[in-house]
Amino acid sequence: MVEKEELPEWTAELSEEAMKFTQPEIMAKLIATVDPRGWPHITLISSNRAISKNQIVWGQFSKGSSKEYVQKNPKQGIFYMTAEAPFKFIQIKADFSHTKEEGEDIEYFNKSDFMRYFTYINIYRVYYNHIVAATPIRNLPFGGISGKIAKQIVKSAKTELEEKRLNVIGYKLLTNKIGVRVIAYIDPSDGYPIIIPHLQLQAVDHNRLFFPLTALKEDLLQIPVDSKVAVFAANFDMASQVVKGTFTGFQKLEDLDFGLIDIEEIYNSSPPLVGKIYPEIDTRKKVNKFHL
Repeated sequence: MVEKEELPEWTAELSEEAMKFTQPEIMAKLIATVDPRGWPHITLISSNRAISKNQIVWGQFSKGSSKEYVQKNPKQGIFYMTAEAPFKFIQIKADFSHTKEEGEDIEYFNKSDFMRYFTYINIYRVYYNHIVAATPIRNLPFGGISGKIAKQIVKSAKTELEEKRLNVIGYKLLTNKIGVRVIAYIDPSDGYPIIIPHLQLQAVDHNRLFFPLTALKEDLLQIPVDSKVAVFAANFDMASQVVKGTFTGFQKLEDLDFGLIDIEEIYNSSPPLVGKIYPEIDTRKKVNKFHL
């Protein structure tokens, strides 16, 4: 059995310190929503901050699935993590409340260093969210594993599928040594998504992922076996993908426990093609000839 760690204490609002923590423009700011199937979905939304101890506002400059999902199911998991080591993070559960298309929050985001130099892109709508529960600022332990152990896990957990569900970009995102990676699952106790950072999460092959229980063990042990999860992977060139699938449980290799995720769907969340890229969407051929 893995050694248990303490779970964080969730509170009904942010502390003053936590509010300030959400303000920097350059940090990982992620929103987990729930799609109509009940699967988690993850989106990077940089125009995103707490404006009070119990309210978060985030902005929209492009159409995306998360904006559609949150208006049908208001439950969200919101996540903030520093951009440099030693990494620190906050997890939040929140309910979507309402939107505005004018006002000081839109002006604030559009005047930020991140947005002010974009000529053709502006925040045109902001989403207000009531905080239901939040963790304190937490430290992210390093949790690394040796290359030898990683290779042994890959060899033992490899699938026998001929197809390659991860494309070249996705496979690279999930095998690079450096990058942002998190897992989201739906908390069965209340239906809110929870985002857990896991920088050591890797691809076994093009069809399966694994994550070692070397850090935040107790958090990861809360993910229900056979539940749907989403993994967000990004590099520092702004390429990102969301990989969704089934968490099939934990296995052990020598003294290391690790979890496995079988890939079922892939969403490309960076330009030029935003949307689901696996499974491929069937389209009809263009009709050029018509007969009565």
